[in-house]
Amino acid sequence: MSNKLVLPTLDDLRSSVTPDVNVQAVASQWCSAFAEAMQSKNVTSVIDLLVDDVFWRDILALTWDFHTFQSAPSVKKFLTDQLPLFTLSSFKLRKGLVELQRPYPDIAWIQAFFDFETTVGIASGVFRLVPLADGSWKAHTVFTNLENLKGFPEQNGHRRDYQSNHGKWAAKRAREIECVDEEPSVVVIGGGQSGLEVAARLKMLGMKTLILEKDERIGDNWRKRYAALCLHDPVWYDHMPYIPFPASWPVYTPALKLADWLESYAHSMELDVWTSATAMSVVPGTKGKKWTVTVQRADKEERTFEVNHVVFALGSGMGQIPDIPGQDDFKGQILHSSKHNLATDHAGKKIVVVGACTSSA
Repeated sequence: MSNKLVLPTLDDLRSSVTPDVNVQAVASQWCSAFAEAMQSKNVTSVIDLLVDDVFWRDILALTWDFHTFQSAPSVKKFLTDQLPLFTLSSFKLRKGLVELQRPYPDIAWIQAFFDFETTVGIASGVFRLVPLADGSWKAHTVFTNLENLKGFPEQNGHRRDYQSNHGKWAAKRAREIECVDEEPSVVVIGGGQSGLEVAARLKMLGMKTLILEKDERIGDNWRKRYAALCLHDPVWYDHMPYIPFPASWPVYTPALKLADWLESYAHSMELDVWTSATAMSVVPGTKGKKWTVTVQRADKEERTFEVNHVVFALGSGMGQIPDIPGQDDFKGQILHSSKHNLATDHAGKKIVVVGACTSSA
């Protein structure tokens, strides 16, 4: 196969899929070979199980980062660099989640889920196998994902706080939010959905985390967008950790409804949030491998923290406009999509939209 960014059609693969294909047997055989190769750190054997135009997405499991590797040479380098750093074990195919999928008449693959462990964590994965001309099946996509860290269980479920609290909760929360008794070990800059999710996960791991949000309220990143804004991805893709949307939640969420949900989420999860707060500087700290973060709050004096980690969750609202030749001579309006409000503001005008992503649509 060539390194074209296309779905592998049966014509491209010069193959076919018979109705009686034993998908469980195919997936089990591939997963066993994959597990043996990964555990023995045999990169060549792993590559033999993949098509040339493979895509491998790793989220923290093998890279401590978010990475996508495309093509066998790229995956080979990734595995050569990373497999020596881990001991992999406990590969297990989820037999109840193996199926043949045919999204189009000329495309077919076997999709399966699996679990495994690394030196430091519990992980999961997904693979999609496509049929080749010689009757074999190889992976066109592989996904590996870190689920949990070993030795650091989240403080929920049976690990939740069992102590009764009579009349002290409000004062305790006020001191926690102001970081009176304990300074944060993590500062998250940005209180949108990503910042809230990161802070919620860290809180459950017992890490003191402070969110800095420049707007007056959590959710303003959705409240202050254009009036007709409504999520175009369905509710099933948008659940946040620990508090899923109610079963009555609409499939496509209006922006203002989501804004209120984010605000209530921060409150219910007892996240430490400073609104109307700006990180004035983030520089290497004075205490080893730390960061010095200086924070300016509305009507309050600056405060400085020495933290282990800084997370930038700034989203896409920065509103950067490229320098286009001749724009200084243009007599019309140049408007970034983040400043758009109503379509009727432009009624009767000739419009050019630069870009072809979500906001432009």
